[in-house]
Amino acid sequence: MSVSMQESVAVQLARLLLISTVVLHLGACNEATQELRNQIGERLQQRLTADDAPAPSGAPLPPELIANKLILYVDCVNTSRVPLYAGFRQVSAAELAGKKARAADIDPILDESLESCVKAQREGPLLQPPLPALETAAATYLARARELAAAVAAVRPERTEKPAERDPAATDPKTRFAAAFARWDEARQALDQEIDARQAEVDAAVLAEVERRGGKGLEWHARDLMRAARPYVRCLGDHDEITAKICAGYFTPFDQAFQAFMAVHAAEPGATKVFWMPQFVSSLGKYHRSADALRAALHENKARAGDIGAVAREYNDLIRDFSALNFTAAASP
Repeated sequence: MSVSMQESVAVQLARLLLISTVVLHLGACNEATQELRNQIGERLQQRLTADDAPAPSGAPLPPELIANKLILYVDCVNTSRVPLYAGFRQVSAAELAGKKARAADIDPILDESLESCVKAQREGPLLQPPLPALETAAATYLARARELAAAVAAVRPERTEKPAERDPAATDPKTRFAAAFARWDEARQALDQEIDARQAEVDAAVLAEVERRGGKGLEWHARDLMRAARPYVRCLGDHDEITAKICAGYFTPFDQAFQAFMAVHAAEPGATKVFWMPQFVSSLGKYHRSADALRAALHENKARAGDIGAVAREYNDLIRDFSALNFTAAASP
């Protein structure tokens, strides 16, 4: 596939994905909205005709297509990791304290927490280019996440029962819980590695191409900002509000990239012409403030339960607004 054809496909995909992102911001998903999203998914695949087939084996893959596909899997990890870790920590804390916890003390893992992973498993394999290792890792992760959610749910009612009410022949819920967590954590690490490997390739290729086209301007700094933001959120997701102080080193590179972006944004006359830029800047400000506040709270040992989850939600909003940015339209006459 020629470079011009790759760019054409990438632009078409980006436009359709932009429409999809806007739909997500319209509010609750009613039947009309769901139908529109289904139509967008069909059109994404229709664009990839035989003439627009992926590059031959061994040829460089278009980074824009890989980036669009990765969004599904990154969203899966970001939205599922915090509630799954929260369930693990709550059960573990009760075990460590040796007390009889109430079911209300352990939050259930809601189906909504895994919706983005279900979406990634359903839609990811349909998007070009094929990434079988990533797709397989994501499918395994979803299966293990469901298993862990069920194990947490099994521990909750067991804690409210009296010893005489338990069936001695039944498998110990605590044993099931520990095994389920170990399998989920292994699957999580495998998926993280696949995402990181592909994301590093995409970041390098896209930043180089953007710099070649227009230097280190607004688009370059926006993309570099998102690259720098990822490690901090990833580290937070692997810790709780007591141990996450170790993540402070990842905040500094993000803060530096944030300051650089804001300086370029303020000096760039055409910033207002970039579609969705005001919404992105607003989300960026909210995320930066919440992340900075969490960093300070962790340093002072004042972080509260749920603070990491709140920062993760702000980051997810930032990702969605970043995905809606359209620098191509701003560059048009």
